[in-house]
Amino acid sequence: MNTKLISYLATIAIILASFTTCNNESKSGFKLMGSLEGITEGKAILITGGMGNREIPADTMIIKNGSFIFTGRVAEPSLYSLVIEGKRGMISFYAENSEMTITGHADSLAKAIVSGGKTQDDAYILAKRVKYLSEKYKINELYKELYQRVDSLKATPQREAEITTIFDKYRAESTQLSENFVKENPKSYFSAILVAQLTSGKSATEIERYISMLDPKIAASARVTKMRVQTEEMKKTEVGIDSLITNAHDLAYMVDANFAGKEHKDVIYLSIFSNDNVCALKSDGSVRVIDTKGAKVSEFKTKMTSKASAIAVDKSDNIYVFGTVMGKKKVESRGTTREIDAPVGVECVVFNAKGAKVRELKLADIISATGARVAAGKIMVADSRTRMIAIYNAETGEKTSAIEKLRTCCGILDFSIRNNEILVANLGAFRVNGFDYAGKATISFGQRGNGINDFHGCCNPVSVAFLSNGGIVTVEKDPTRIKVYSKEGAKKVEGIEELVKGCAYIPMAVDTKDNVYLASMTGGLVRCVIFKLSGEDKK
Repeated sequence: MNTKLISYLATIAIILASFTTCNNESKSGFKLMGSLEGITEGKAILITGGMGNREIPADTMIIKNGSFIFTGRVAEPSLYSLVIEGKRGMISFYAENSEMTITGHADSLAKAIVSGGKTQDDAYILAKRVKYLSEKYKINELYKELYQRVDSLKATPQREAEITTIFDKYRAESTQLSENFVKENPKSYFSAILVAQLTSGKSATEIERYISMLDPKIAASARVTKMRVQTEEMKKTEVGIDSLITNAHDLAYMVDANFAGKEHKDVIYLSIFSNDNVCALKSDGSVRVIDTKGAKVSEFKTKMTSKASAIAVDKSDNIYVFGTVMGKKKVESRGTTREIDAPVGVECVVFNAKGAKVRELKLADIISATGARVAAGKIMVADSRTRMIAIYNAETGEKTSAIEKLRTCCGILDFSIRNNEILVANLGAFRVNGFDYAGKATISFGQRGNGINDFHGCCNPVSVAFLSNGGIVTVEKDPTRIKVYSKEGAKKVEGIEELVKGCAYIPMAVDTKDNVYLASMTGGLVRCVIFKLSGEDKK
């Protein structure tokens, strides 16, 4: 719940604090005149952002006597942010082809006022409604109560549940306010912006439903046209669970109370040996082998110089350990340049089942390893930084293909394989996507929502796996929810405790008997087993 709430409140904060300008199609183009108190000279920096818009590159203007002017031209109202070099805070707004002004204080830029245009007036209307709703439910006060740092003042579990219920109601009513605005103002460009927000992570059918609320002229805008094109692409691969899963019926799982896995803490990734023993990568880079009862069989240190982050076992039980190579990188932020530690590449070291080093490979075009599999003579590595799953020749390390432009979130990206299929937990898109080894999209299912067949939170699922009987398992965090999909749809695995805190990855692996293993950094390993089969699966 924590990350889901923070993400949602951040979105509401943008609606309340960001002021939007209208699409006047001014012949003079875009002009932003600033007048700020608290500063006489310095630099104002205009940063592009929102909907991937890059019509105007990031720009810097000199402040003289507290004033500055930006000029340019945008095709349609687009999200921009303004920061002042050396000052904290920022203000976001929609730039457009009209004269706009920003007034306020340099030390409280988020409270500055951007004026000009009908779209801004529309934004004020919705912001006022959302603010009233927020005050009605006392959201700010409840937020402080829920995240109280003083132990003696922290809410009880019962009170946390009460606050969560209020937040859920507030979130639903806030969403309804945005939808009502679109219905009431179909000719407003701001409605197109809201439709894009409301449909994030939704299915093609839901996106089309929202687009149909817009006036034809607004629906013909570049923003909405792009959404329609993307929706048509989505429809090519979207499938119903009943058509995707044809053999697995009424699958249900339970936590195996006899599995002694609690001692195996600090595990960050899982794989499975041919004898169904678990191969676990620990946060210190060591590899631990665990038998089917939960006992430690063996352990060895990889002694890698990189930061070990993923592991995979091939059919010969060779262990591939993937490490993210860290290095120094210069980054520019708010007009200043600084050097930080950042991922710069990935190395792969191969060990035999006894822990002896066999060989090592350098993998090109990726800078982090957040997931990995080895099969069919291929090494497949997920890289959340480049939003890609890269596929390499297992012998030479040469890159042969890739699945690109995935929707990553929270530094998480993982996948599973079966035969020539790759199933991706495309968490930023709130769906599972399937591809072949050439990178061609094949299937997709899921959408953002709270239903059993939906994916909840700020971004989910974080893990996905095939079952041998044709079923599929998905893992969601914040709160933890493990679901098993059969032809009839999804069922939640009961008895699962919260495995992680906040927006964090949950490792998962499935053995040849379809037992599902999950890792918790603090709680150890959990095994889930089938306890009910019916229909064709009973045969």
